[in-house]
Amino acid sequence: MSTSNQQITTITLPVAQNQSLDFGKIIKKYLFHWPLFILTLLILGTASYFYLQYAHPIYPITATLEFKDNNSAASAPTSEKTGLQALDQISSPIIVENEIEVMQSKQIMFQVVNKLKLWVGYSKKDGFNSTDLYTASPVDFEFVKTQGSLDPQGDKLKVIINNRDHFTLVSEDGQQQKFKFGQPVRSSFGTWELLPASTLDSFIGSTIVISVMDPDEVTDNYLASLKVQLENKDAPFVSLTFTDQVPKRGKDILNALMEIYRKNAINEKNKKAQNTIEFIDKRLDSISRDLVSTEKMVEGYKTSQGITDVKSQSQNYIEDRSANEKAMHEIDIQIQIVDDLDKYINAPKNSGKQPTTGSLTDAELNSMLDKLSDLQLKKDQYLATTPEANPIFIPINKQIATLQDQIRDKIKTIKQGLIATKSRMQSYNAGYDSSIKKVPGQERVYNGMQRNTDVKEKLYTYLLEEREEISLNYASSVSDAQIVDDAHAGKMKWPKPVVVYMLALVLGLCLPAGLIYSRDSLDVRITNRKQIEDVVAVPILGELSYQESSTPIVISQGRGKFAIGEQFRVLRTNLYLVHNTNNSGRVTLTTSSTGGEGKSFVSANLAVTLGYAGRKTVILEMDLRKPKTSIMFGLPTDHVGISNFLAGEKCALQELIQPSGIPGLDVVGCGSILPNPSELLEKPELDELIGKLREIYDDIIIDCPPIHLVTDALIIARVADASLYVIRQGYTQKDELDFINEIKSEKKFPKLHIIFNGIKRDKYGYGYNYDNSYYNTYTDKHKNTIGVVFKRFFTRF
Repeated sequence: MSTSNQQITTITLPVAQNQSLDFGKIIKKYLFHWPLFILTLLILGTASYFYLQYAHPIYPITATLEFKDNNSAASAPTSEKTGLQALDQISSPIIVENEIEVMQSKQIMFQVVNKLKLWVGYSKKDGFNSTDLYTASPVDFEFVKTQGSLDPQGDKLKVIINNRDHFTLVSEDGQQQKFKFGQPVRSSFGTWELLPASTLDSFIGSTIVISVMDPDEVTDNYLASLKVQLENKDAPFVSLTFTDQVPKRGKDILNALMEIYRKNAINEKNKKAQNTIEFIDKRLDSISRDLVSTEKMVEGYKTSQGITDVKSQSQNYIEDRSANEKAMHEIDIQIQIVDDLDKYINAPKNSGKQPTTGSLTDAELNSMLDKLSDLQLKKDQYLATTPEANPIFIPINKQIATLQDQIRDKIKTIKQGLIATKSRMQSYNAGYDSSIKKVPGQERVYNGMQRNTDVKEKLYTYLLEEREEISLNYASSVSDAQIVDDAHAGKMKWPKPVVVYMLALVLGLCLPAGLIYSRDSLDVRITNRKQIEDVVAVPILGELSYQESSTPIVISQGRGKFAIGEQFRVLRTNLYLVHNTNNSGRVTLTTSSTGGEGKSFVSANLAVTLGYAGRKTVILEMDLRKPKTSIMFGLPTDHVGISNFLAGEKCALQELIQPSGIPGLDVVGCGSILPNPSELLEKPELDELIGKLREIYDDIIIDCPPIHLVTDALIIARVADASLYVIRQGYTQKDELDFINEIKSEKKFPKLHIIFNGIKRDKYGYGYNYDNSYYNTYTDKHKNTIGVVFKRFFTRF
C-alpha cells in the first residue's frame, strides 16, 4: 500500500455510538460533495439563462360566452309540456355541458384550422432565433394539387426573397432554384405556388421558412391548448381559454371558433326547422283526405240506423226502465204486505201484532182491518173480567169470524190484481232491455267513427299551429350562445424568469442530493457502524478515521501529527480490556476479509503505540505471500525471517529479530517467499516460535493475510490470545458481514473483535469530529501538491 493511501483510525470506547437521526451529520455529509452541487447549479443556471433568451413566450387568450337560460323549460315534467313543446326541437332548451363538448370537438377546430390556414406556418430566421410571421408573412402558400400525405412533423420549405418577382428555393442539401411568384412548383407532397403579399418589400433578401403540416396534426395540437369550462353551474357563462406564442393568432383562433360554433348551431336549427315543416305539410295533406272520408262514413251510418243522437236516445231508454223498476218494487212491497195480512188473518185467534198497511191504497180493506181490530180489543176487555164461556162472547165471535172471511176474500182479490200489474211491468222491462242492448253496439260503432274523426281534426289543428310556430322560429332563428367577451390576450404566461431560476435552483440542489442518496442506497459497501452492529454479533473495539500521510507509521512519541495517534492510543487501552491482563506474552492477531482494508497498517501502528507505552513489543510479518510490514518500517525484505525458521533452516531466534528503530518495538520479517506457506504454518515450529517470543516480549502482534482469500489466518489463530478483524469504511463489502458471523459462531478465532478503519466522516456522514489542526501546529505541515489537491477535489464528486 502506498503511503498516500494509508488510513488513520479514530478509536472509540466499546460503548455504541448514538445512531439516532442527526441532521447536522446528514448536512455535513452532503456538503462534502459541494463541488457536485456547484457544478450542477452552474450547468442548470446557464441552461436557464439561454432558455430564457431563446424560448418563445406563451400568452393566455380568453373569451366568454353566455347561453340562454332555459332551465325552467328543460326541467318541466313531460306530462306538463304542451304538444307544441314536445314536438318543437328548434326552440328546445340546451344542455351547456353538451355544448362545451361540441366546442372542444375536433370537427370545429378543424374548420378553424382550414379557415385561418393554420396548417401553413411562416417564420423568419435571425441567427439562432426565429420569428413567427403570422399575418405578417411576405408570401402566401397555396396548393395547386396535393399528392400523397404530409409529414406529421411538417414539410419545410426554405425560400429567399430575391425581389418582387422572384424567390429562391433552397433544398435540404443546399441546392438553390429560382422561381417566379405564382409559378407552380412540384415537391414530394404536391404542386404548390407562392403568391406575394403586401409586406413583400420589407423582406427582400430575407430567408423565410414555410412549414406545411398535416391539418389533422395541427388540429390535435391546437385542441391540446384549448380549454372550455363552465364558470358556475348556477350561471350559464362559459369561459374559453387558449395558449399560443402569438397573441393575435390565439385571438383569431378563439374568435373563429366561437363564430363557427354559433353559425353551426344556427344552421342546425334551420335544418331541423325545414325538415319539420316539410314533414308537417305532408301530414296535413294526408289528414285532410282522411277527414273527408271519415265524415262521409258517419253520415251514412246515422242514416241507415235512424239515429239523430245516440246518447239522448239511450238515456231515455234507461230512464223509462228505471221508473218501471221502481213501480215493480212498490208492487213487490204491497204483495208482501198482503201476504203478511193473510198470515195474520189465518193465524189461530189472530195472535200477534197486526201488520202495517200504510203502503196499501185499498180503503175498504183498511176499514175492515180497523173494525177487526176494534172487535178484538172489545173481546180482550171482556176477557179481563168475564170467562170466555160466557154467552156474551157469542155475538162478538160471530162478528169477528164474518169480518175475517170478508178480509180473506178482499186480500185474495187485491193480490191477484197486484200480480197482474207486475206481469205487465215485466213485459215493459223486456222491451226496454231489448232497446238498451242495441244502444251499445250503435254507440260503439258511432263513437269509433266519431273518435277517429275527432283525432284527425285535433291532429290537423295541432299541425297547423305547429307549422306556424316553427315557421316563426325559422324566420327569427338566432344562436343560443351570445358573446360576452371577445378573445383578448393576457400577460405572458411562460417563461417566467423567477420560476425558471427557482426551478433551476431546486433541481440544482435536488438532483445531486438524489444522486448521492441513490448512490449510497445502492452501495454494497459498509459505510457506518450501525450496518455492522445490525448484522454481526462481534463487538467493535475501535474506530479509526481516514488520514492521508507521507509515511505509513503515523504514531510518534508524545503528541503525534494527527488525531489518529490518539485513536490508536484508545485502541491500545481497549486491547488491555480484551486480554483482561497487562502481563507479558500477549499474542494479538490481525486479519481482514480481503486485501486493501488496512490490516497491516493497523498492526504496525498498534505495535508502535504499544512500544511507546513501554511494553516490549514484536510484530510478526506472517503474511507469507504478500508481506508489507518490513517495507513499512524501512527494513530489508531479504532478511532471514519466519518462513526460513518454519522451513527448518538453521537460524537462531535472535537472527530473526530486527530492531524497528522505535524504542521497545522489534520486527520479525517474512523471510523468503516460499510456495507452501499454509503447510509451513501448520508445523509445530510456529508454536515453538510463539512460545519463545512470549518469554521475551510483553505483546506479540501478528499481521496475518486476509482470511477470505487464504486459510493462513485460521491456521495461525491457534497460537493467538485475541483477534482483531479489520473492516474498512467504503471498501469492505456488506456480504463479508455474514462471513464474519460464520467464523464467530464456529469460534475459529479467539476473542474476536472488529476494528472499523478508514472512516471518512465528511464523505459518509459518519464518524467523530476530530480536528487535526491542533496537532499540526506542533509538526511540519503536510505538503499539498497539485496532484493531491486535485485528487482531494475530485473525491468530493
